Amino acid sequence: MTEAVKIAKLYFALSNSGIAKLFADSTTCSSQTTGVYLGRNDILAMQRVFHSKFSSLRWHVNSVKEVRPSIVLFDYDFVGELPHGEKVESSGLEYVIIHEGKIQHVEIRSKTS
Repeated sequence: MTEAVKIAKLYFALSNSGIAKLFADSTTCSSQTTGVYLGRNDILAMQRVFHSKFSSLRWHVNSVKEVRPSIVLFDYDFVGELPHGEKVESSGLEYVIIHEGKIQHVEIRSKTS
C-alpha cells in the first residue's frame, strides 16, 4: 500500500474526529452537494454542518484505488438518518489528492449525476 493510499484511508477512517491534522491551510474541497471550500477551517466547518443534519450517518467504502500516483479514488455508499427518521442514501466517487504528506484536495462526485 502506498503512502498516498494510507493517508487517504486515514481520512475516511477519522471522518470528523482528528481529521484536521490531515489538512493544510491550502487544502481545497469541492462537492456537488455542499460547494467549494478552501483551507482546514473552512472544510471542517462544512463537515460539522453536514454531519449535524443527521442523527446517524455511515459510509461504506466499496473500493479504494490509487488511480495515479498520489491520487486515490474511493467508491462509496452513504446512508444517513435525519432526526425525524427519514433515510438519505447516495453513492459517490471521492478523489483524495495527497501532496507532501497532507491532503491537498478532495473532490466528491455523485454517481447519479
